[in-house]
Amino acid sequence: MTISSKRRSEEKKAKEREDPKDSHKVKNKVRTKAKRSKNQSRIIQIRREIKTRSKLILFAGLISLFVGCSNNDVFFEEYIEIPNQTWANTNIPYFEFEIPDTIQRYNMYFNIRHTSAFEYQNLWVFRTMEVPGGQMHRDTLQFILQDDQDRWLGTSSGDIRDGSILINTKFRFPYIGKYKMSFEQAMRVDELEDVSDIGLKIEKAK
Repeated sequence: MTISSKRRSEEKKAKEREDPKDSHKVKNKVRTKAKRSKNQSRIIQIRREIKTRSKLILFAGLISLFVGCSNNDVFFEEYIEIPNQTWANTNIPYFEFEIPDTIQRYNMYFNIRHTSAFEYQNLWVFRTMEVPGGQMHRDTLQFILQDDQDRWLGTSSGDIRDGSILINTKFRFPYIGKYKMSFEQAMRVDELEDVSDIGLKIEKAK
């Protein structure tokens, strides 16, 4: 053994005598770092799974709004054709129906038929309900027509898409008598193209 090799060996032994745990500390740091990296990867994976499940739940919920409950009795259903498939904001379709009592609960649906060329994923509408006696109730509704992958919701027949969107669940009308319900398109255009029909469906809730 040379003098330099002997000196390095002595220096190494001296360092180990000074702090014999140094080598263990380094190993522990490496293990801790690897464990943290593994935990972070697992957290990212869990977040991705939650996000995917949330999207699936949302999509299923949207589908259920369009499909509705087939076991309920249809109390009222009517469509109004939109001239030239262009829904102007001055054209306000309305529906009239009689409510015989204030005990029965109803599910109400906004029906829309549009072509596949419709430009928007959602639709804003002003709904006005006139109750017996003339009092008016007005609210703003937003209807989702496509999912996050740009697929139309509802059913289709050729180029026409048919959606029935739930707007009220187990609703009880406050008075007996004749009601009038109207829908006004509230988009940022005066004329909304590729809309062929607007409808209202009322079902007796079980």
